[in-house]
Amino acid sequence: MKRILLTAALFIGVANFQLSTFSFQLGNLAAQELAYEFATADGTIVPDGSIVTITTAHEADDGSGDIEMPTGLFAKNVDGDADDLLRIAYDVQTMESGLMQICFPSACASVNSPRQGATQPGKMSGNLHSIATEWFPTAYGKCTAKLSLQTVVKTINDFAVIDDGPTITLQFVYADPASVASAVSVATPVAYYSLSGQRLSGRPHGMALVRLSNGKVVKRMVK
Repeated sequence: MKRILLTAALFIGVANFQLSTFSFQLGNLAAQELAYEFATADGTIVPDGSIVTITTAHEADDGSGDIEMPTGLFAKNVDGDADDLLRIAYDVQTMESGLMQICFPSACASVNSPRQGATQPGKMSGNLHSIATEWFPTAYGKCTAKLSLQTVVKTINDFAVIDDGPTITLQFVYADPASVASAVSVATPVAYYSLSGQRLSGRPHGMALVRLSNGKVVKRMVK
């Protein structure tokens, strides 16, 4: 099954801390008749099985100085007429610092170590409802978690899952902005070669092979 990579800017208000980057690898592209799906803010469905990578990090608006990394994802009522009890089942696989918070549909679950669980069931408000999921790291590192959107019914003592809907994997990466910037340094020419591969003693004019400071060799018009 083909997998493609999409990258889109995710604008989150106070984004003064680090460049906002949101990307996801699409999962099962075959059409599925699910009443609820994960989606982006504009309603675009994030298919079942997708891997979502979040590198957006900014300071919390409450003045605490905490760092937060929101997913910006929503649950979408694809059916339109469905009015079910929903919850998110989570499997936090790695968490190198801090805690993750999942608030869906209304009650919140806070997780500070790798474990499995689920939010309290409830009904969505509207056809597009934020899953309000974010990681609050306290040090540079990573956090990985799987989320499943489940439809449930109330039983005598608990809830029973009647539709274990789409599942996505979240990959949070919190990196030092300084180290990211240094990795994007400009490569400079260190040697020139003719198109036949012979090293040239000086800077040529015209088409030539250029070896850059990062080790790459490119064909370039030298002026």
